[in-house]
Amino acid sequence: MASSVEVINPGDIRTRTQIRKLFGGSPQGGICPSGDKGSVNLYSDPDVGEQLGYYDGWLAEEDELGAIYEYTGAGKLGHQTFDGVAGTGNRAILRHAEQGRVLRVFTRVGKVPGSDTKTHRYLGSFTLDGLEPYVWRKVHGGDGLERNVVVFRLRADGEVRRDQADVIPPAEVTDGEFVPFRPVTAAMIQADPATSGNLPLPSQRVRTGRRRRKPAPNAETSGVFVVPEAFGNQLSIRAAAAATVAIRREAELTQSYKDYLEKAGHRIGSYQIKVKGLTSTLRVDLYDATAHVLYEAKGSSSREDVRMALGQILDYSRYVKMEEHEGEPRRVILLPAAPPPDMYALLDSFDVHVVYRSDDGRFVGAVVPPSDAP
Repeated sequence: MASSVEVINPGDIRTRTQIRKLFGGSPQGGICPSGDKGSVNLYSDPDVGEQLGYYDGWLAEEDELGAIYEYTGAGKLGHQTFDGVAGTGNRAILRHAEQGRVLRVFTRVGKVPGSDTKTHRYLGSFTLDGLEPYVWRKVHGGDGLERNVVVFRLRADGEVRRDQADVIPPAEVTDGEFVPFRPVTAAMIQADPATSGNLPLPSQRVRTGRRRRKPAPNAETSGVFVVPEAFGNQLSIRAAAAATVAIRREAELTQSYKDYLEKAGHRIGSYQIKVKGLTSTLRVDLYDATAHVLYEAKGSSSREDVRMALGQILDYSRYVKMEEHEGEPRRVILLPAAPPPDMYALLDSFDVHVVYRSDDGRFVGAVVPPSDAP
């Protein structure tokens, strides 16, 4: 192990003491903010994570912006949170950009020979994904109880180390599960300081290794996060503003329709899907377990969004299976306004319905149940 601590490059192995001399942070814990060093140091220990029902790592699937590294938030017992003392570390990650701090990820690799001092490999610096900074995942903790954990989605900010040992392997089987809907709060829809920091879309350069890891837990549900007004230099200001409006509108629309369905006496949640061969988890926007109806929501009623929703719901619906219902669910696209008239013919040809919100706030569509609310 190299002795110099003046520079730590991706791939270098250091003790926490050596890391703290350069990047600050506390001597223990997984999420270690440092105001004077402008850093939030994230320590991952695969052995500990697996005992608690999760582990961190790279998703094997990449999108047009590159790879995603998943890092699980703080809290070993019960549901994780962003609130109070228990949520301090998670808030530090969420607010890292607005507080001018860099996310730096380290993964435990062993111990200093002849001692119990742990060593950590430096993966590199990261920022939160600008469009989906975190997801909620349901896991079984060390006590065997179900709990929700927050899983941050990190984008490499410059050169990083990406060994195969840190890549989440593909699912061995395809399965799905009905899960509770994660509520959308006002703070997630409005420009709250916790959710309005600048989350730039970083550059991506990676190096690969060879080792593999054990399969990851399957359960995952998504949280909703307000997209910031600026995504950095990879998206134009106009595109960023449009995406912000659409995501806020989609979040509010989904929550409103969920509330409506529940007032009508329906059991509403989401549905998570793990597909054989993939490491990422598919998640539907809304699932009505009472009526066996699957919804894909969009924040815009444009032709482009309707076509995207059509492809998504055709993909998802083939995996949704419930013991109390036979066959695939009815497929419905949820929109903030009526789509272009000719799109109805396209959707009809695939047996996909539409629910939209009218100018007076009512939900319109053949599958909309009457509300029992006064």
